[in-house]
Amino acid sequence: MKKISKFFAAAMLSLAFVFPLAACGGNGGGGGGGSNKLLEENLIEDQYDNYYEIFVRSFYDSDGNGTGDLKGVTEKLPYVRDMGYTGIWLMPINPTDSYHGYDVRDYKAINPTLGTLEDFRDMVEEAHRLGIKVIIDLVLNHSSNNHPWFKAACQAFISGDRGNQYYDYYNFSQTKKDGYRQYGNIWAEARFADSMPDINLDSANVRAEFQDIIKYWIEDENVDGFRLDAVRYFYYGDSKRSSEFTGLIKEWADAAYKEAHPDEPNGAAFIVGEDWAGSGEIKTFFANAKGANFFDFQCQGSNGYVDKAVSSAMLRDANPAGTANDFFNTLSSVLSKAQGNTPCPFLDNHDVARIAGIEMKEEVRIKFAYGLLSLYTGSNFTYYGDEIGMTGSANDPEKRVGMLWAKDTVGIYPPGATRDPSRYYPFPSVEEQLADKNSILNYYKLCNNARNAFPALMRGTFERVENENENVLVFTKTYKEETITIAVNFASSVQTVKGLGNLSLKQGICVSGSVSGSGASLKLPAYGIAILA
Repeated sequence: MKKISKFFAAAMLSLAFVFPLAACGGNGGGGGGGSNKLLEENLIEDQYDNYYEIFVRSFYDSDGNGTGDLKGVTEKLPYVRDMGYTGIWLMPINPTDSYHGYDVRDYKAINPTLGTLEDFRDMVEEAHRLGIKVIIDLVLNHSSNNHPWFKAACQAFISGDRGNQYYDYYNFSQTKKDGYRQYGNIWAEARFADSMPDINLDSANVRAEFQDIIKYWIEDENVDGFRLDAVRYFYYGDSKRSSEFTGLIKEWADAAYKEAHPDEPNGAAFIVGEDWAGSGEIKTFFANAKGANFFDFQCQGSNGYVDKAVSSAMLRDANPAGTANDFFNTLSSVLSKAQGNTPCPFLDNHDVARIAGIEMKEEVRIKFAYGLLSLYTGSNFTYYGDEIGMTGSANDPEKRVGMLWAKDTVGIYPPGATRDPSRYYPFPSVEEQLADKNSILNYYKLCNNARNAFPALMRGTFERVENENENVLVFTKTYKEETITIAVNFASSVQTVKGLGNLSLKQGICVSGSVSGSGASLKLPAYGIAILA
């Protein structure tokens, strides 16, 4: 089954997703200058997109049984696309023994709690029709202890049947070792949990299995790539071998993608890996992984690049000039680590506290954080619900509660989550925020639209522009023939920038108020962002 090119579909639908944008913050209202106009998307066929992470069982319940499902995702895809997202990442959708899905029992099947394979195919078809890429979680480091592979491997090891196909699928021992857990009378490597034994990636049979699984999802089910779980644990303690194996996955995925899409000569599968290590290890992965991409965890969470900038800007005795300098340096850091590949910055995900809680549930801080994230070069990732200011920071289930779609609706609560809406929804529902031009949701939409409208914003290299007002960071981003100038006010008061030449205001992105003027004299409200060209 072949699919229509995402990019052809996106081109056909582009006018449907041109947003009527105000000078700042929403999808209506007043404002001056060049920012009070529609921005047409300018999508490009490459590895750069705005991605939206979805935990299917909490996203939208299509049949009223209390659990989110694939049909629910399909139903809400127009909303996702209207928000300016051109890619989705589905957390694990395979059969599993847990609510979270990271203990896979069958790599080529759909968790029946979430729907059927036909439901998945319908969802992918609709996503591609709308111009949305689909990547799915691929958990190769470990499987469920109830996976048929593990059961067969245990039996083969116990009986000493070295000729058995499954004998070396996992790492076994007769005695306890570091990182090993006991299964009856034997021990197996399982660094995460008893329910998730680690797979032996040196096994030729295992590698053949995984290559076949990758081919299946790309060639038969039309996915566009994978998010790889726990890549630094592929070979525990050996980042070089782990990164090289990630590169092998990328090779397999690209080969399958080219087979599925022979008419896209520059097409490639999108691979993004999860590695919580610091800059040094991330550089090793980018260097050895042959075009695979990796999340930049230094952008996320409390005390990450973005939170530091927001917190510094909003201190009582803030130093806007110093904050501007520090933030600009992070732009270079994120891009340089990628070494020519695609950086993947984000504010939070299913494993960490949501950004709304980190930014103290203050609308100004939440908005400005996403505005700053939008300025990085790369494919940005948003965790579902962040666009309405959802919170959640205790156990994992509380970071994965359901989306609040409408007022007075009850969210979906995964097993283990406290059933208390006040813990998760400090701001109004999707329905209410869509109608409020000044909402967090419409601010997110504005940021995404700017990234889709200006290729240089998502892809560009940058250069700082000196100006007399040190409270305002000014820099250019250039991609091919396009150069845009960006001005960011890190001060808590209105600031004016002069002397930026004969530039016109193209868009303003503000937590409140509006941008006015031009390159000759540009007026920015507190924490306002302007794009000029």
